[in-house]
Amino acid sequence: MFIRRVSSTDMELVLLISLFLLTANTFGDGTGSDVTRLIVKEDDDAILMCSFGPESIIDKMFDWKKQENKKKEVFFYQNGTHNNNGTSEFKGRVFHFEDQLVFGNASIVITKTQPGDSGNYTCDFPRDSPSRRAHIELTIQKILKDRTSEKIPGASPKPYVTIINENNDWALLECEVEGASPEPVVEWRDGAGNILPAEEPKVTKNKEKENSFNVILQIYVTKSDNYTCVSTQKKIDHQITNKIYVQLNRELPSGGMSTAAVATIVGLIVGLIGLVCGIVVARRRGKNNSGGRR
Repeated sequence: MFIRRVSSTDMELVLLISLFLLTANTFGDGTGSDVTRLIVKEDDDAILMCSFGPESIIDKMFDWKKQENKKKEVFFYQNGTHNNNGTSEFKGRVFHFEDQLVFGNASIVITKTQPGDSGNYTCDFPRDSPSRRAHIELTIQKILKDRTSEKIPGASPKPYVTIINENNDWALLECEVEGASPEPVVEWRDGAGNILPAEEPKVTKNKEKENSFNVILQIYVTKSDNYTCVSTQKKIDHQITNKIYVQLNRELPSGGMSTAAVATIVGLIVGLIGLVCGIVVARRRGKNNSGGRR
């Protein structure tokens, strides 16, 4: 009995292992008594390994199924033809290693794994005598990610972030999360991903959504950077973010001018132009008046 952890970056390594470690414990002895346990993180690719020896299986038939109350077709291969669509939940996500069939490798890969992919899988060679079968127990570990598209009740919506107040030296940022259940943990992070110390969050019950919460979190920042508000609900594996950029005037590049300085200069120029125009108009009126007296 083996426990393996596989990520999408390990695919080639695992494939090589499947070609050389052709042991009874890893791939089964055809009796159906051995199980390979595989643990994969959600959204990674899972390689389900199946091989019983180095002989070519190009002209053979093998069938991958997910064992549930009703067996689900995952991948079927026969004499060079195959169907990698399976049921609707696997459509476009299951592939085999065509160039490895000559080595007896009937393994498949399930791409972009989902929590619902967890379960027991079998790889059968029903036409072999005796028939051979490999068992895989796949477990998908859920990760924290944006699950708003899954329409989970109470999942935090995208936080609203804004600058409440600022001057040349600091800015006061606010993050607001509305109608989240369970109550989310709200944090501010800098551009490097560091969690920043902030004021105590203001948490209130949402009046429109039962048993849900509104959270407001404010923070003072003293440098120009990208700042991200993160709302996390571990109980439902949901995490969603929103970002805001802060530019403090005191940190403008050398030789640059602050917005206030630019505004002052522009005001002086406009005033000077107005003064010159006034003088010119006054002189013209003076000449016209003197000409009339002649």
